[in-house]
Formats: sequence, structure tokens, C-alpha cells
Amino acid sequence: MLKCLKAATSSRHAALERRLPLLDADLSHATYRLFVQRLFGFYEPMEVQLLAAPWWNAVGLDYTGRHKTPRLRQDLQASGEGQASIEALPRCQRLPPLENQAQLWGCLYVIEGATLGGQIIIKHLNAQLGLSASSGASFFDGYGATTGSHWKAFCAAVPADGDDAPGGRDAMLHSANLTFDLFSEWLFPVAP
Repeated sequence: MLKCLKAATSSRHAALERRLPLLDADLSHATYRLFVQRLFGFYEPMEVQLLAAPWWNAVGLDYTGRHKTPRLRQDLQASGEGQASIEALPRCQRLPPLENQAQLWGCLYVIEGATLGGQIIIKHLNAQLGLSASSGASFFDGYGATTGSHWKAFCAAVPADGDDAPGGRDAMLHSANLTFDLFSEWLFPVAP
């Protein structure tokens, strides 16, 4: 199923990567801060929805310790954001539905996969802006030295055949693509 997810989302993944300013040679602290604000505005409501999903015991994956929102909050605070300004940040209202296990898996494929890309990004953030996991880039550090093992645990938990997940293979693929679409739409809103 993982190969199907990768193939089905590859064009969206590539399109999102091309638009990310985080690997730009001229990345500034201001651009980085704005981007982290947008990430926070997506991840916070997304994780509230993820944690409310009733299937965690059934899917066999523990989301405890995988929360991204606290890391984004920490990064915003490191950039000088106060608690009041963080709470005032806009939040994404268009999130992928999580009405069955297949939709949950599709969404998690995108959310968890982002931790792998973060390993590349954090190196650039360190070189370009002097940021590290302890100084404003904890989100991109993922799970630190255990990022690879966290990804492997996620991959091992994904149903080998998407039809084994309630909701089915098509729902899983659609959810992954929709998560990419809504994430991209939120990160890069079209100006009116």
C-alpha cells in the first residue's frame, strides 16, 4: 500500500516541494517565521481532529509523542512570538475528513512523511539561519535521531492492502491526496 500511496501522491508532493521557501539560498528569518505561522495554523486544528478520531486502538499506532503542534509552538516562541500572538494566528478551517480508518491512514501518510523531509530542511535552516532543534527548528527535527524508526513503525502499521482498512484503498489514496491539496492551499493561499 505504501508504494501505491507514494505513486498516487508523487505529483502533489513534488509540486508542494517546489513551492517551499525553506531551501532557498536567500531564506530570511522573517520568511521562515511566516512559514512556521502557517504550519502552526494547519497542524493545530489537524491534530485536534486526528486525536479525536476513534480508531487509534484499532489502527495499532500510538500518536502519543508524535504531536507536531507543541514543536511548532516552541519554534514560534523561539522566533519571538508571544503566547497571545500565537493564539491569535489564523487556523485552517478546511481539513481532510477522518470518517474511517482509511482516511486516517491517508492523512497520516502525509503528516508523518513530512518528518522525513524535515531532516533535509533542518540542515539548511542551520546553515542559512543558524537554527537547530533547540533554537527555533524543533518541528523540522522531527523525532530527532529516532525519526527513521518512527517512520518505519508507521510503515509497519499501515495495512499492506488498503482494502484491509475500513473505508478501503481508494479512500486512503483520496485522503492522502486531499491532505496534500488542503495543506498546499493553506500554506500558499491565492491572493484575492
